Amino acid sequence: MKEVIVPDKLYEYLENVSAEKRLTPSELVVELILNSMDVADRIKYLAEISGEYLELGDELKKRGDLVDAGEMYWRGLAYLMRAVALKLGFDIQTYQDYFSLIDYLAFKYNDGELVSMFTNSERLHGEYHPRPQGEEEFKYREEQLKKLVNKMRNMLQ
Repeated sequence: MKEVIVPDKLYEYLENVSAEKRLTPSELVVELILNSMDVADRIKYLAEISGEYLELGDELKKRGDLVDAGEMYWRGLAYLMRAVALKLGFDIQTYQDYFSLIDYLAFKYNDGELVSMFTNSERLHGEYHPRPQGEEEFKYREEQLKKLVNKMRNMLQ
């Protein structure tokens, strides 16, 4: 991950807009850049961003920071799911859309395991589940997430 320096006044504006959208300033900048791309590039970069977050999750897990590792794993999955949705002609706009996408994919591919993998993966999401997870629960959910990531990557082929 890299940083960009912007003038103070512009950053104040960025903070205000991102607060309205319930994003961090960095997330808002990423969204603005992604939204300026054509669909093919957006799919490509969503998948690449996903990989960066998944790697960061691995690093945080090695340090024993399971709460933040889980959040990075969730972000990695979320970006990948957005790429899959775009490839299918959908756009994820709300948190509920992730659940709808999984239901659709489970039906489309006749793969109910997708729902189970997603449900366990979503529990890694620290914003909604800010409690520390035991190592065994975390390990299981991480395994489920990584299986789901592999299936999602295959859907992008």
